[in-house]
Amino acid sequence: MLPLEPTDTDKHTNKPITRRQLLAGLSAAGVLFAAGAGFPGGAQAAVTVPVGNTNTWWYNVKDFGAQGNDRSDQDDSPFIQAAINAAAASGGTVYFPAGRYIIKTGLFLRSKVHLLGAGAEASVLKAGLVNIQMVICPAQGKQASIEGLTFEGIGNITSSVTSMVERGIHILEASFIRVSKCLFKGIANGVHLARSEHVTIEDCSFISLVAGDSAYEGYGVTAEGGANHIIQGNHFKSLPRSCIQLTAGCSYSLVAGNVMEACLEAAITLSSKLSVCMYNVIEGNAVTAFGLIDKETSSAYGVRLKDACSYNHIVNNSITRTTFAGVQLEAADNAGDDRPYGNVMTGNKIDTSVRGIVVLNGSDNSLKANEVRRVELGILIDTIGEGNASTAKQNVVTGNSFFQCSTSAVKIGSNRCQSNMVHSNSGFDNTAGLTDNGTETVTAGF
Repeated sequence: MLPLEPTDTDKHTNKPITRRQLLAGLSAAGVLFAAGAGFPGGAQAAVTVPVGNTNTWWYNVKDFGAQGNDRSDQDDSPFIQAAINAAAASGGTVYFPAGRYIIKTGLFLRSKVHLLGAGAEASVLKAGLVNIQMVICPAQGKQASIEGLTFEGIGNITSSVTSMVERGIHILEASFIRVSKCLFKGIANGVHLARSEHVTIEDCSFISLVAGDSAYEGYGVTAEGGANHIIQGNHFKSLPRSCIQLTAGCSYSLVAGNVMEACLEAAITLSSKLSVCMYNVIEGNAVTAFGLIDKETSSAYGVRLKDACSYNHIVNNSITRTTFAGVQLEAADNAGDDRPYGNVMTGNKIDTSVRGIVVLNGSDNSLKANEVRRVELGILIDTIGEGNASTAKQNVVTGNSFFQCSTSAVKIGSNRCQSNMVHSNSGFDNTAGLTDNGTETVTAGF
């Protein structure tokens, strides 16, 4: 009978295999499993192969000198940056074991480097100085990711007139970047994208952000320019500005399945001048009044489009208890051609607000198959100002359902509203069906 082959020795030398040799020979999945990374309830301590091994892909920040002990007199920034730089040579994962890492300078994320924490609230990056961008993905960065980290700011609010304020993550002219399962709290801004493409932000939480008089503070996610972003499955609560803002021509992006609670401004804002925000899809988001006491509102607006926003789709969103309107499209009286044009709003459910859906100085927008309940005005088409751009033309209002509109289900506000179409709408318990002060309004049925 042949003897059994030893399982804990090297069969060539018959010497015991060390733990380090065993881990070095494991596959990627094996090392992750051994380290307890990425698995709920797994071990928090990381296991790494030697730093000197040029074939390694796993870099523990503590091997480079980071302490993660929440001491304000220390700075873990240079040690974490050293781990990132080492991983950048051939690509790899930089792992943060559980701890609170004080950083006093921004960390530069490199291409093909993945920052991985032990989970939100377990691995925390804590700002050690005011107004720093905690992680920066610089120009030309590609194929990088950030997962399972908490970003906690000092929360020092300012009246700065520049955009250089405190941020968790700043992505500048980069592409194919992914941020997932991260928590942002007590910080002036969560994630800011500037002229980037193909950035995904998903399954993150943005809680109790802060803002002063600065127009650049208090946002959860801002996409400034760029295109093809995915912002989905995130949770926003108690923000002083918009939860999600697409601006400066940001286009072809998807904002879907996010939940917003107790925000002071619009939950989702599209705002642009000169360069048009177009072909974005705002779908299946929930602006909720959960946990609010009587007369508190979930946000000022659910979805707000300002100025040059065209051909966007606002679809199947659920918006409850906003202050001013569930969905509002608007342009100032001096906006010229920078006005909402050709947008589609369909399948949205709006409950309890002053107004359901509003179009001010917008043209050729389609409002169909929406459900509006318990508002003063269900849908309002109107103008702002007296300039040449102060018109609202050829909007279509059709197939909508209205319930308990205390003033009117649909209102065309003034004679500067021209050739709008209102037909085939229905509902019950509304004080009036259609109030028409426009010119050449096309009506058929209700």
